[in-house]
Amino acid sequence: MQFYLTQPVPVTHGHVLFLDSPWALTSISQAQFWDCDFPATYGDGTVADCLSVDISSWDTPGILYGKPARECSRAQIAAEVWAQLCDGLNGAGRTRLHEGLLHSWELDPAVRNLDGPGPAVNDEPLLINTTGSWAARPRAVTAAANLFMAGDYVRSPVNLATMEGANQAARLAVNALLEAAGGAGVPAAVHALHQPGELRRLKEVDAELFGQGRAHIMDGLPPWKVSARV
Repeated sequence: MQFYLTQPVPVTHGHVLFLDSPWALTSISQAQFWDCDFPATYGDGTVADCLSVDISSWDTPGILYGKPARECSRAQIAAEVWAQLCDGLNGAGRTRLHEGLLHSWELDPAVRNLDGPGPAVNDEPLLINTTGSWAARPRAVTAAANLFMAGDYVRSPVNLATMEGANQAARLAVNALLEAAGGAGVPAAVHALHQPGELRRLKEVDAELFGQGRAHIMDGLPPWKVSARV
């Protein structure tokens, strides 16, 4: 969902991960990445930023109504997400978000039936990679000679449901198409996901703990030690 704000709220130059939020929220402040006069270009001239939010857990009770997202109305979801954002960004003498900043909000119209009747439906669910899902995902090349697959769900070196992952899958599909057509075109470059060397040892420790049947190093830490921004 998107929250439209009357003032810029950049937070950080990238994604914010609200690791202690019940609905597993992530957000990104859009205006800082757009090379334009944001208020003059978008909306009614009073919108200075767009805080774009992903809701990853729809089955965990929230902090306002004690209900999971799939059992809330659209208005309740907006209020709940805003409350969880404020809980994650405000505190320790700082206030990043407050009601005076909120111009309006929009929840993805692909999420239907939240106000009833019947159960909530998501027409465009986001792929979240889970253990063992790699084997169930298609390759760019299929058994059909004239069918090629591209999208964030296709196996690619960027094993993540992102635009970058879909881009790499598309490159694999184009290269397969060129090869099948016997074309002389230059293949598209395929890039692997960058792996920061600074995180290598943390991954090794995690693997060692997992192999011993022990919990992740962050499990059991208080929420204020778990919150992270990247």
